[in-house]
Amino acid sequence: MSDKLFGTTGVRKVYGEDFSLDMALRLGKTMGTYLQRGSVAVARDVRTTSNMIEDALVAGILSTGVNVVRMGMIPTPTLAFITRQRGFEAGLMVTASHNPPEYTGVKFWDSEGMGYTPDKESQLEEIYQSGEFNLAPWDKLGSERLLDTAVNEHIDSIISHCDAELIISKQFSIVVDPGNGAASVMTPYLMVKLACNVISVNSQPDGHFPGRRSEPDEKSLGDTIKIVQESGADLGIAHDGDSDRVVFVTESGEVVRGDRVIALLAKEMVGGSQNKTIVTTVDSSLVLDETVAKAGGKTIRTPVGDIRVALEMKESSAAFGGEACGVFIHSDFLHAPEPFLTACKILELMAKTGRSLGSLISEIPVYPLRKAKLECPNKKKEAVMEYLAETLPKVMPDTIEVLTIDGLGVTMKQGWVLVRPSGTEPVIRITGEARSPEAVERIIREAKNAVNEAIVSV
Repeated sequence: MSDKLFGTTGVRKVYGEDFSLDMALRLGKTMGTYLQRGSVAVARDVRTTSNMIEDALVAGILSTGVNVVRMGMIPTPTLAFITRQRGFEAGLMVTASHNPPEYTGVKFWDSEGMGYTPDKESQLEEIYQSGEFNLAPWDKLGSERLLDTAVNEHIDSIISHCDAELIISKQFSIVVDPGNGAASVMTPYLMVKLACNVISVNSQPDGHFPGRRSEPDEKSLGDTIKIVQESGADLGIAHDGDSDRVVFVTESGEVVRGDRVIALLAKEMVGGSQNKTIVTTVDSSLVLDETVAKAGGKTIRTPVGDIRVALEMKESSAAFGGEACGVFIHSDFLHAPEPFLTACKILELMAKTGRSLGSLISEIPVYPLRKAKLECPNKKKEAVMEYLAETLPKVMPDTIEVLTIDGLGVTMKQGWVLVRPSGTEPVIRITGEARSPEAVERIIREAKNAVNEAIVSV
């Protein structure tokens, strides 16, 4: 097990190797000891291990005298919403997000429905490592109850935040693919209230993810793309395992990258709002900056991770933000990923303009962007990144600027590359963008060579 408990977002590790039931019990005790009082909302995703992990987590919380309200299997954004809506002291989600089925973990949400900051996670880690937990006597243990209305409350709030009547009037046809994940209990039911025809695929909750890989992208959404095309649907909506991400498919079957969706919605928001600030992460396309700038706004970049985006949005009072992977945050709703409201906003824009998503998104340029990852043991990551800080800027052609806001970013005349250690897997991730396919392939190739050399050398 790596020394560091928390990754980019919460705790996420392989069950049976780096994550055990004892760890879940200790995390529960940690949470209860940290809070001292009140009630914690606890929910889970569809993974085969989630029931066990949830039970151990709850037992740990109750042992400290803190109460638990169980939500059952719901999406992560629904837990974040209900934590704020119902005034719970915290929310804990048993999930490993988009990771493969052998992974499990816990995401932490505060009373405002925002993810725990790195500072709060450090405090939790300190308690966890110390082993000094509150121990309530038998007659002062926490109480436990069930709340089964979270999804309905979330749906009602989302509908009130969009022009539902306008959307309904257009009688859209929509394909929904929750990927056998937690959105199975949410998105099909939300869309039925807004569209005349909803086709669901992979909507049976199953922790083995039999329908497709949990992470929705062009490679994993082949069936969904085909159904959208063959059914003549207006839109395809696909989620990851815990549904904090959403990916959209146009009527022609194009899978739209998240940063282009941010650009599309940001253009609308910036144009009609006094708040002109949009927040995204370092790995988003330059197209986003250019689109926002043309609309009269500005873009702020943060390290990767939805909590980093949410924190900056709160600090800068930004209207909207997100990540290229399909995370979208609406500050007027909640400082947490909100894929369901985003889907409604896409439909609202289509209804308002009378245009398809394919037509709307065609106005947002596409620069060739490539990603790669190389296996790297967690214990080597720090040394590898130190090595690359010296070598990468020298081997990349025509280096203009070097950024260290999150990992190592190198801007060149023909494009940029970002190399960063994954916070959830033993890999080094490489992202590159350029104005031509040949240039981006060259950038990725040079970066991979540099990373390979660093992994071998340290």
